[in-house]
Amino acid sequence: LFLIFSIVFIICCKLLKDGIVIGADSRATSGNIIGDKYCMKLHELAKNIYMCGSGTAADLDQLAHLLSANMELLKLTTERKPRGVAAVRMARQHLFKHMGYIGAYVIIAGIDFTGPFLYSVHAHGSSIKDNYLADGSGSLAAYGVLETNFRLNMTLDEALDLLKRALIAGMAADVNSGNTYTFAILKKNSVEIYTRNVPDFCEPIPKMLAYRYPPKTTKVLKQIKYDIISSTKMME
Repeated sequence: LFLIFSIVFIICCKLLKDGIVIGADSRATSGNIIGDKYCMKLHELAKNIYMCGSGTAADLDQLAHLLSANMELLKLTTERKPRGVAAVRMARQHLFKHMGYIGAYVIIAGIDFTGPFLYSVHAHGSSIKDNYLADGSGSLAAYGVLETNFRLNMTLDEALDLLKRALIAGMAADVNSGNTYTFAILKKNSVEIYTRNVPDFCEPIPKMLAYRYPPKTTKVLKQIKYDIISSTKMME
């Protein structure tokens, strides 16, 4: 049985004046092995609600599918866009019911008629609301950047710069985070997603596999001639 965990990675989110930016790296690991270099950790729950998460990759994917389906049913029932607190409540109830056996630690972010929102939901069902959040092992380095530089009512350029700096700090300080990072800009009427952004220290090194040597590069010091029998006759 081969299990891939994305428990060791970084997620960062920050509030803007009229939206949210959210991002995550793309490395999923299985013990000391990199199981997937391009694991998508940003999930769409609704057009205005997105989720990132750390934990077991399969649990995160299934939780995202479940919440996405419930958000669509809620939208059809109420005939309006679902609120962020609805997704958070569904995630809390589902995770609390399973008492931590579902390995999903998620951050739910988006924007609705109340404005931008940002929640962190623990695998046991508890939740936190804050202006900026990070999760995973890379979050320790990311929080250092966030706590030093974050402020309310940032412009889009300022928030994106802080997001990238926090992501890169987490990826550089944690061996289990890295490869590339994905980030999204969530506004009231638009969503922009940018994938496979590679920091300089994560650039792949080109492999030198084609070795070509000109003739007579290796000097022949001695030749030994052997008598080779090309055919034999059967003895009677």
